[in-house]
Amino acid sequence: MRKAKIIRTRQVVSPLLTLLAAVALSGVTTVHASDNTDKTPAVNESVQSSATSQQEQAAATDRKADTLSDDDLEKLIDRSDATPTQDILKMNDGVPSDQQEAWLTVAKRVADQDLSTSHREQVILYNETKIVVPAPKAAAPSAESDASNQASNASAQNPSSAASSAAASSSSSSAAASSSSQSKPEAAPAKNEAASAAATPAPVTDNRYVSVTDKNAVLYADLNGTKKQEGAAVYQRTFKSQAKYQKDGVTYLALYDANQTLQGYMNQASIKVAAGAGGVWTNASGYASLTKPGQDVYGNLDTKQVIKKSDDVLDNTYFISGAYHHLDGQVYYSLYDSHNNWLGYMAGSGFETVNSAEGAWAAASGYAKVVDKNYAIYNSFKFDATGSTDHYYQQYFKKVGQYHHVNGAVYYSVFDLFGHWLGYVNSAAVQNVTIANPEGTWQADDRYVTVTDNRATLYSDFNWTKKQAATDVMLQTFKSTGKYHNLNGLTYLSLYDKDGNWRGYINQQSITAGVSDGGAWLPANAYTTFTAANVNAYADFNQQKVATSGAGLVNQTVNISGQYHAFGGVVYYSIYDVRGKWLGYVDASQVKTTSSAAGLWLPHDGYLTTTQSGQMIYTNLDSFAGGRTTTANYQRTFRIMGEYKHYNGATYYSLYDGNGNWMGYLNSALGSESKEAQGVWMNYNANVLITASNAALYSSFFNMTRDTSSLYGGVYQVSGKYSHVNGTTYYSLYDGNRWLGYLASWATTPYMDYYDWTKPSQSKPYPDVNMYPNLSIEVDIAKQRVYIKNGSTNLYTMYASTGIDNSTPRGHFAIQTERGYSFYNANEGMGARYWTSFLDHGVYLFHSVPTDANGNYIVSQAKMLGKQPGSHGCVRLTIPDAQWINAHIKVGTPVYIY
Repeated sequence: MRKAKIIRTRQVVSPLLTLLAAVALSGVTTVHASDNTDKTPAVNESVQSSATSQQEQAAATDRKADTLSDDDLEKLIDRSDATPTQDILKMNDGVPSDQQEAWLTVAKRVADQDLSTSHREQVILYNETKIVVPAPKAAAPSAESDASNQASNASAQNPSSAASSAAASSSSSSAAASSSSQSKPEAAPAKNEAASAAATPAPVTDNRYVSVTDKNAVLYADLNGTKKQEGAAVYQRTFKSQAKYQKDGVTYLALYDANQTLQGYMNQASIKVAAGAGGVWTNASGYASLTKPGQDVYGNLDTKQVIKKSDDVLDNTYFISGAYHHLDGQVYYSLYDSHNNWLGYMAGSGFETVNSAEGAWAAASGYAKVVDKNYAIYNSFKFDATGSTDHYYQQYFKKVGQYHHVNGAVYYSVFDLFGHWLGYVNSAAVQNVTIANPEGTWQADDRYVTVTDNRATLYSDFNWTKKQAATDVMLQTFKSTGKYHNLNGLTYLSLYDKDGNWRGYINQQSITAGVSDGGAWLPANAYTTFTAANVNAYADFNQQKVATSGAGLVNQTVNISGQYHAFGGVVYYSIYDVRGKWLGYVDASQVKTTSSAAGLWLPHDGYLTTTQSGQMIYTNLDSFAGGRTTTANYQRTFRIMGEYKHYNGATYYSLYDGNGNWMGYLNSALGSESKEAQGVWMNYNANVLITASNAALYSSFFNMTRDTSSLYGGVYQVSGKYSHVNGTTYYSLYDGNRWLGYLASWATTPYMDYYDWTKPSQSKPYPDVNMYPNLSIEVDIAKQRVYIKNGSTNLYTMYASTGIDNSTPRGHFAIQTERGYSFYNANEGMGARYWTSFLDHGVYLFHSVPTDANGNYIVSQAKMLGKQPGSHGCVRLTIPDAQWINAHIKVGTPVYIY
């Protein structure tokens, strides 16, 4: 801390204000103003060194004068700390930081005013600066009065010696007079203080015990206002008052401690008179637990009469009903029992203070047997019952502590014999018993056991100290070397691991014993597929004897019907084949499991062409649910993207079409596999008519050699076919013995002596008429063909049979509004279906091959289709072709017949 700097100046207003401003700016912490003029240069030096700062402060004050007025700032002067000899002006917390200098100016003015009226020392506390302005000096006292003052001070220190002090003062007056002519030292605060003390009246004898009841009380070292202690340091202390003084209208007491030593002086308003040395009663509450033997219990705090020892009521708990701060410095409490019977006074150091009625926790151990059914068990001392002794009648509790409640009852904190805390029970409900060996006697055990209860606990002792949760060792196998039949009725095993480390005690109900070092058999229901030939199944848990070699297991899915968590730390699966044959134990870390009997998904890439009709394509290999069959997908090629070696022994391929759509699972035996996307070669012998002029011929897939423009309309031989994954069937095409290439089947139609009038003329789909704005129909009478065109592009070719004797009109026509399902012409003895008019509104039609009077198709007429004319002027078509024109060709579509 910086040493305080003292500056003295004249007792005039203007220099004082200048000095105070300089002090505020120069960091001076303490200033004493006096009438010595030889120190003025120091003031001037301070003022000069801070002139610039004063100007800045003045400017700041002018700028902020509109914030708080001087009257407002005066109201923020705190005078509450005044002493008998000083006025203390302290800055209130409410002064804004930007107006603190303005506050100091106001405080200076107020101090000057007070100094002129009260003649008391003025002290201004401004931040860390203390500015002291002494009271005006009285006339210089004579040596005789000096001696009188000294005697007065002596009497204040010890009233009993007042008379002798007065005598001493009289005898020394001449010596004092002779010294009064000598010059006084410059620093003479003692002389000034003596002059002030000379005005103090003589003490009045007092003989009372008093207790300090003012939390802000101040104990002064003298009657000149020198603080010695204040606040909490003296609050509630008890003293002996031996004298009192009147000064400036205030009564001060001279306070002594138990050793008759003067402690200081205090305003009488800060104390309360006590009846004796115990002091006044003060409010105190709580509970006292008498846990300390040999402590005194008093019946009177003045005489210190001991009425009993704490041993008589040891461990009991009492209400605290007030406190006395004794002259001897100790605090004594007044204690009562629950029936409001007074025990006496005890020093606070003689017992343990607690905040709740149950008192302090005390040790208790051993066992207690429940002998009364009619007591509650509480989980707190709010007495909210969570159980009853009726449930535990004749059973044992383990005690771990006790409380001597203020109500007079003793409550045990108890556990059951399984290590579960039950709560607090009244000691009257139980009988203490001695059990020499509650955990039981060790008995030899030699078993391998597997932990199968994840709620269990491994204990390090039979005080139920938790060593490890069973969840950490769940399904592990240990060696049990010993067991104990506990008092709680359970058997506990002593467990060791494979490395010989003791792991703790466990309830026997939490384990399953095994017949070997494999541990206990545990149920399992899963499947695994062996994918490597080096994973064996063993006949033991030491992997010494092979039950089934890996070569015999590879690509096989087996059932896992059980598992063993062996003592050595390895988990083994017990595996069986589909016939129920046991195959051995396999190391679980060497295989992957699945819940599906299909086994594990295995990678497989290839193409499968279905070769059997009427077989199911499955969507689930456990339920064997299916959505498709090979009937609709006969001789179709699919992409293989994975396989399953099913537990039933079959292999199932996961199939996708050419667009990437998953089709399902198909038994691999129901198709032929290929590495190429066209699938497998299939035998097919037929003659076909080339019906497309621009189809591609491939020498390989897909290496185009030419198109069919030169083959159009010709008949060629097919010796085999491929059903490509893209959905198209390709024929292997020959012209006699000359191979022409691979041709899409949609570019051909089977060639027969007659055409199949029950099917569409081509194997490809009919065109979407909405996609072709320039759609037209052309009829080639010479070729007996109908062409559906878009502009000059042929979209579809149909077999036709036109009118005999050129009875079909040639020329440009258009589809008319008339159309219908069927008609019959009795004059001609035949009719047709799906008719559509193109001329004379119902006379000239496109329609199907003819029907008889019964609606049956006339086969002999139908065989002329595509071969020769046979109608009476209409254009006959296959049944599907006629139906399509009837349903899709719009009115106004051009028709050109030539």
